[in-house]
Amino acid sequence: MERPQMPFAQIIYGEIVYWLCVVAALFCTVGPLIALYNVENNVLNPHYLFSAIWGGLKPEEIWAVRGGAFPGGHFWLKNFTKGDGFTQFGLALGCAVALPALVATSIAYLTQKPRQYLWVAMGLWVSALITFSVIGVVGAGH
Repeated sequence: MERPQMPFAQIIYGEIVYWLCVVAALFCTVGPLIALYNVENNVLNPHYLFSAIWGGLKPEEIWAVRGGAFPGGHFWLKNFTKGDGFTQFGLALGCAVALPALVATSIAYLTQKPRQYLWVAMGLWVSALITFSVIGVVGAGH
């Protein structure tokens, strides 16, 4: 019995998601090492963070230990070189891996014969939703 042939666009999607998840995992592995190597080079000092968490403080109180309020979900944009900003970038990358995969898949659907315009449109629509979410235009509470 012959195995069915996997569509090329789906192979592209799977490969991009797989490898970007691996890269995101590496960022999320190296980030805490940076954070612990230079404890003062963090948005939130890990010593105070763990103490506050184990002390049962609420999230607002934990950020108050830092001397301010939560800087927002995209704080890594301005703090990429800090350990926790580097880790947060890895998390954001891991959450957004579908974006480049969907764009590449949409291109593949557009270039193959017969062209799959419905899948191209749906892929680009979801790509736009992911983009707006990643840059903070839409999200929880908006």
